[in-house]
Amino acid sequence: MRNAMSDHGTLSGMRRLLAADFARILHQTTGGKPTARLRRLMHLLLPAMQVAILHRTAHLLHGRGWRRSAAFVADLSLRLTGASLHPGSRVGPGLFVPHPARVAFCATAGADLTLLPGTLVGPRDWVLPDQPFPADGPDLGDGAIVGAHAAIQGSVAIGAGATVGIAVCSLRDVPAGTVTMIAQRQVRGSRRPQGTIHGR
Repeated sequence: MRNAMSDHGTLSGMRRLLAADFARILHQTTGGKPTARLRRLMHLLLPAMQVAILHRTAHLLHGRGWRRSAAFVADLSLRLTGASLHPGSRVGPGLFVPHPARVAFCATAGADLTLLPGTLVGPRDWVLPDQPFPADGPDLGDGAIVGAHAAIQGSVAIGAGATVGIAVCSLRDVPAGTVTMIAQRQVRGSRRPQGTIHGR
């Protein structure tokens, strides 16, 4: 199977990535049920698809050295959808941002990435869209899910199929296939409240 990440940097590759994004959005919103052609086309107007189109375009421009143009497209995405994705962010096929309000992303991710509302994924020191892509951005594996209002910062690795739960701030690696969530505070006893836990 051809590496999906090789699709970055070319117009034909961008079309393949967008086709995969569209297929995933369609599957997520219809449950995989057959739909009429007109209804399928209407999915192009969904915010999730607009995020994908604008980011793929910005990433292509960024890769060709047209950083100002890429930053303009990224800013347009922020204004139209509420999602701010750094143009240098490499995201595999199947990007899904169902509710893009207040989503900020500056990282590398594999296929089938899901970003829920209010997520912050990026380096410790944020960079603007017209600045070079940072070396300390997070790396998310295939099928990673970032929950609503969660944050992932720094050069951490989120394993394939891992889920960072709602309102979790993750500053360390998350193993593949696990779920990270806020632990319950200890009401009784002398034990200190825990930070985050990992569980299958």
